[in-house]
Amino acid sequence: MYEVNQKTLAAALGISSRQIRNLRDQGMFGFITGTKKYDLTKCVSEYVEFKVKAETGRGTSVNKEREQAEHEKLKKEITQLKLRRLRKETHEAADVEEFLNRMLLDFRGHLLSLPTKIAPTILNENDINVIIRKLETEMLDALDELAEYDPDRINKNTEPEDDEDEEEEELTIED
Repeated sequence: MYEVNQKTLAAALGISSRQIRNLRDQGMFGFITGTKKYDLTKCVSEYVEFKVKAETGRGTSVNKEREQAEHEKLKKEITQLKLRRLRKETHEAADVEEFLNRMLLDFRGHLLSLPTKIAPTILNENDINVIIRKLETEMLDALDELAEYDPDRINKNTEPEDDEDEEEEELTIED
């Protein structure tokens, strides 16, 4: 081990004393414990490794590789979501909301029309059981409307996506 001061280390590496301080602040060179001196052999090997990484771009390539891997993972997830939609395993939330709103509005309209529809048929009825059966029949018809849920109708009620939009999406994803 060769103990040297900052000025000697700078001369040995061919850089300024200020650069030594900057590199030390970045955590590269450390003092020998209990002194204000540097271990020359350790500092030279650290500096050579630092310069090699800087020249080959290895310091930035790790981040770039990580970002590319993250990007590929996101592309895979997007593709999986599109595939699930094509297989009709999933629907867009807006499509489902629109479909359910329309279905519930139709049901509400059906229920609100029941009194005017049933009133003329039961006006002259004296038998309470006949009136109850007619009301039950109409109520069950209204409820059957809700039971006829068909997931394929969700996509039919919305406009299909343009292929051009999907191509533009893919371009923005890859950039």
